[in-house]
Amino acid sequence: MNQKKNYKTVVITGGGSGIGFSIAKLLLADGYRVVLLGRNKKKLENALKTLGANSEVANFLVCDLRNKDHIQKTVQKIISIYKDVYALVNNAGIYSLGGLFETSELVWDEAMNINLKGSFLLSQCLAAEMIKNSYGGRMIHISSTAGILPNHLALAYSVSKAALIQLSLTMAKELGKENITVNCICPGIVRTSLHESYHSSKSDVEEFYAKRGATIPLGRVGEPEEVAASVRYFLSEQAGWVTGNVFVMDGGRLLL
Repeated sequence: MNQKKNYKTVVITGGGSGIGFSIAKLLLADGYRVVLLGRNKKKLENALKTLGANSEVANFLVCDLRNKDHIQKTVQKIISIYKDVYALVNNAGIYSLGGLFETSELVWDEAMNINLKGSFLLSQCLAAEMIKNSYGGRMIHISSTAGILPNHLALAYSVSKAALIQLSLTMAKELGKENITVNCICPGIVRTSLHESYHSSKSDVEEFYAKRGATIPLGRVGEPEEVAASVRYFLSEQAGWVTGNVFVMDGGRLLL
């Protein structure tokens, strides 16, 4: 008689594309179960179809990460299905353009709600569940080098990502006694669909990658699979004594 495998469940926000999708793909290959959260049902459905995994190891739930009630109901649904959660990867985010005088209150609020508030609320709800686990848990926030060295004319984005770093550090201090590690990854420029939305053609976005890559020491932009590999480490047994870490991966951009 075959015994049912006890998968470690990892919740990933923004898993429908880009870095989040690459994280889900790598973790599935490593034998984790992944639950993707996001607002766009079609994008999540397409992501699962592309991953090609069965419903026992890969699933998605539509969730508005700006809404606490919606988050609480989603977390309770996850717990009712999978009993517990091993890890949370807060990856969802938006890029907001505009400097001090171009950033409207609406743009500011949207950046803070999605990039920061959503991560805070989901972490709050899932941490309460992780505390019940005998083994604790893992939390990873995907911030940005813009949270350390602000991007030009991207005020709301940079501020929200800086706050996400501090959220990670503060949570790491508080949750350590519960055997929950909290770490933060700060990627530089990475090939994702995010950049495609700001360019009119594929050749334009490739030119952008080439120009920006040429300005950093390693001479290229990053790949989403490289960020996923860092998530793999923070979820591993080898990282059991690592918390409050702000891990920069940017090809050396911050050295300039």
